[in-house]
Amino acid sequence: MSRDPYQGVRHALTIIPLIQARQGITIEELMEATGLSESQIRDELQSLVMLCGVPPYSPNNYVSLWIEDRQVYIRFAEQFERPVRLVVPEALALLLALQRLDRREHPYRDAVRRLQGKIREALGPEAARELEKAEKAIRMGDRAGGGRVRQLREAMAQCRELRITYWSAHRSALSERVIQPYGMTEFGGDWYVVAHDSVRGKPVTFRIDRIREAELLDSEYEIPDDFDIQSWRDASQFTAPAGRTIARVILRGMGARFAREQLPRRDVKDLPDGSLLARVTVRSEAWFFSWLLPFGPDAEVIEPLDLRERVAETCRKILDFYDERPPAA
Repeated sequence: MSRDPYQGVRHALTIIPLIQARQGITIEELMEATGLSESQIRDELQSLVMLCGVPPYSPNNYVSLWIEDRQVYIRFAEQFERPVRLVVPEALALLLALQRLDRREHPYRDAVRRLQGKIREALGPEAARELEKAEKAIRMGDRAGGGRVRQLREAMAQCRELRITYWSAHRSALSERVIQPYGMTEFGGDWYVVAHDSVRGKPVTFRIDRIREAELLDSEYEIPDDFDIQSWRDASQFTAPAGRTIARVILRGMGARFAREQLPRRDVKDLPDGSLLARVTVRSEAWFFSWLLPFGPDAEVIEPLDLRERVAETCRKILDFYDERPPAA
């Protein structure tokens, strides 16, 4: 029978912490804790010694494991004596490699998750943000709904139109339109499809996770010969036009939860108290008030001050209206 390729990793994640926590643990205690036989434990210890080293492979570059009078000891290599600082590609590679172990039910799952946590803790703040963006991009199929992405790819491959129901965060409403998908791109951790829109009559971007429903139609189209997805990866395609007011809003409680779902990740920032600081493009005051007021006391406009004052005045008028009018019969 062929050996499970993950068996050595599982054993390492179990044996090394046990020995580290109890220097001098006996073979018998390891057998009881792991369910392995003595010969298996000795084989695994030998394998770990042979694998845990870095160039130039001198004695101090290895994790040393040895047995004395049936007691097992461990000494970590010099590289473990200093804090680990991983670059994003290293951390991402490690976390991706651990995903398969995390998704499977086995006795070492808790150890795998502790290791994932330690990898994240080893990153600096900026690297942690970059890692989050990279993971989000890789999870595109799951996050955007694997079915949505497959439908978009199928539509592009066959050049067939899609009828979609789309959630517009700026209008807080669902709308139906027919699109002709040209390509997909990522910006700020979110994935978009570039498509000709039957409503606006030109190519625009749609955030894929906001496509609620999609139906592949029989009608065909052609992707323009001069279409270049690279030209849609410029930040100007995803930022507000010059002159638009940008509001800074703090959202708490359920308001923070809904805003995380509605707003692009690049426009939100988590605050230490669990609230959310959001940048919101004010396309019109009527739209902004219709977006803001349903959050009630969970949303507070910070800037600009004149917009904050107009929000306050609007709230006062609403309160005055209800104070002055009796309930309808």
